[in-house]
Amino acid sequence: MIYKREQIQELNDYFVNLSERAGRGVYFYRICSSNAEILQFIGQYFDTARRFGVVLQGKIPNPDEQQLSYYTEMMGSTFMQDQAFLIKAIGKWLPRLNVSQRENVASSLLHTLDEMKKEGKSQDMIRNAYIKFMCWLYYKFERILHLLGQNTVPKILYEGTLSRYELDLLCILADAGCDIVCLEYEGDAGYRRTDPESKRSTLYQGKGTEAFPKGFSLSSLMKQKQQEDRMAVVYDRRKILTPVTNVWMGKNQELFEESLKAPRERGDQPQAFYNLFFHIIGVPDKLTYAQELFHWKMEMEARKRNFFVFEEIFSPENEEIRMAGAKNYTDLEQMVLDLALRLKSTGHESLDHQVRNAFVKQMMESDPESDGNLHRKKNEAVYLICWFNRYAGSMFKGYQPGQIGTVVYLGCCKNNYEASFLKMISRLPLDVIILSPNLERVCSMKDKRLAEKRYPNSLALDAFPETAGQMSTGTAAYHAEQELNAMMYQDTGMYRNRQYTKAEAAPLQTMYEEVEQLWNQELKYRPGFETIQDKAVLPVLAAKICGVKNRDAEAYWKMMRKMCTQETLVVTHPGWFQKGDAFMGETPRMISNGRIDRRKVKESKLYPYGILRDEVQDYILEKTEQLIQKKMIRGTFERGMEYRILAVALDLNKEAVRMIQQFDFTKKNPKLLVIAVNEKVFSAEDCIGMALLSMIGFDVALFVPTGYQVFEQNFNETFWEEHQIGDYLYDLHIPALKPEETGFSQLGGFFNRIFRKG
Repeated sequence: MIYKREQIQELNDYFVNLSERAGRGVYFYRICSSNAEILQFIGQYFDTARRFGVVLQGKIPNPDEQQLSYYTEMMGSTFMQDQAFLIKAIGKWLPRLNVSQRENVASSLLHTLDEMKKEGKSQDMIRNAYIKFMCWLYYKFERILHLLGQNTVPKILYEGTLSRYELDLLCILADAGCDIVCLEYEGDAGYRRTDPESKRSTLYQGKGTEAFPKGFSLSSLMKQKQQEDRMAVVYDRRKILTPVTNVWMGKNQELFEESLKAPRERGDQPQAFYNLFFHIIGVPDKLTYAQELFHWKMEMEARKRNFFVFEEIFSPENEEIRMAGAKNYTDLEQMVLDLALRLKSTGHESLDHQVRNAFVKQMMESDPESDGNLHRKKNEAVYLICWFNRYAGSMFKGYQPGQIGTVVYLGCCKNNYEASFLKMISRLPLDVIILSPNLERVCSMKDKRLAEKRYPNSLALDAFPETAGQMSTGTAAYHAEQELNAMMYQDTGMYRNRQYTKAEAAPLQTMYEEVEQLWNQELKYRPGFETIQDKAVLPVLAAKICGVKNRDAEAYWKMMRKMCTQETLVVTHPGWFQKGDAFMGETPRMISNGRIDRRKVKESKLYPYGILRDEVQDYILEKTEQLIQKKMIRGTFERGMEYRILAVALDLNKEAVRMIQQFDFTKKNPKLLVIAVNEKVFSAEDCIGMALLSMIGFDVALFVPTGYQVFEQNFNETFWEEHQIGDYLYDLHIPALKPEETGFSQLGGFFNRIFRKG
């Protein structure tokens, strides 16, 4: 008997018993691309083949001399190409096979040998092939041949490109009653050279497939399985369901329609749940998008489906971090096994096992950001635990086994921890949907399981419309104006007022003469200015000018008067920046692991910047955090200087704050001009203020006619470029520099005429 090769309806047909299959046939498929469903199937098939089959990693080695010698000793040199001879030979060579199994293998073998004869192969070639097949059957497959014809079909998993004789052998095994899967990481072209018309096996075509992940192999899968075996002490694998993500969706991928489907409409595999992990970028129609979101939410609630929205994920608080119970660990596995038990119970035992499994998988997933750094992985684990414990009650409100809730993240992931959290919960019975309607905010969220759909229109939507009263719509004329603005101000070199709310200062390296030349030039005209996605790169000046050129004090002060514009802060003595003492009692609880807890800062009764635009507040705190993390100021993370840095940042002079509020990143930037004419050393607070304003985007010029190091004592690394322009002069008197300080602010050019040479 030769088993017929049947067509599968879905990959899980491979796991159906022989008696329940249509036609009682076997399956022989090739897979040369992947998606989440295929990768999940390979893992399950790999496990099955290890128990009830054979896994072939690469080429099957030809029989060696010792194996051939043993075959000749046992079987002799006689060969006849007929059924009776083959049945007798197989009975002697493979004695564990019963009568029916011998007949099946003999029929399959004879069928392949007859095909070779039809192709014109000589009798010697056929005989040699027969001996090779017999040796392979004995040395590679003998342990599974006795399973042929039973209800559990033996499984063969082959990795690589099949040679002609390997394909012949697998056809013999398929004809005799084995299921076969071939993994072709390099594509199907190699196989087609052997079987051009694809007659001997079938290529599997899945939905939304792409190339296999880089580095994927059965060896890597084996290591992953072994790791999972070790990790399984924190969850019961029998209670774990496999997430089948996105692959059940229709071709059009209409998110709102697909998300409304009940779990039973998505798939029926008892050991799986079917969920969404989807990212919508942009909006299809700006006029109706808010209404669509509102009605979507209403429809979910009408169907008794839990619906939870994140508009911002706040950093863990100190008490949450303490409750996570992280210790010092020596390796990743030890850490994950310990911390997995810190995840809060959902009240459902099976879901708790699923949660711990999702945590383990996310933590063991390779992460280029951590680069194997155990401390960073521990921080990631703590964030995941704190956030899950905080939000589990909302995400699984009213949960019952078999249900799929919906979690929506409105906006863009601000950091890798948020992205990791969303990846983790996407492995739970939840639809996880990221909505990024504003195209000016770029989200770097990437995951092989994450599906994306892009729309051309952008909409600034900062809050999910929870009630009808919260829905805001724009007229067609309003949105047309927004589109015109986008056309005019995107990649054209033209910028609308305050188009960018994020920036990075990049100090310019200049000659001394260029400091004065560039001082009053708009940022967008300076070399190095660029915009990257939603952020502007600001080429700022940061210079320490030592000495006085030609010992000419009059020209020295004249140059400084020209630099004292309306946007210039002038500091002539230490102590100009405030110490922030009023905040020092609170700043220690506002900083954790080098990061500022913005929520705690803004909730403080002393917080002074609540009247500023939200993006300005966030910008000041972001640059303060960067200054702390750079450890530029001496004593940071050693003597508690990080707390003083935040205190100074919260106590900036009113004039400086107004300049930051007014600052447009594409136009003239504010200035800080510092003059030190004597031996007085500037305080740590002064240096913090100078460095912070530079990072915010101020041009900073430090004029030190004495050449003294009056700032350096407070820095681990300086942020300025030093210029030596002349002899050192001491005890100079600082004249009035700004027009309003001289009393001649209304006289226009008269001020300049007084100080003009010649």
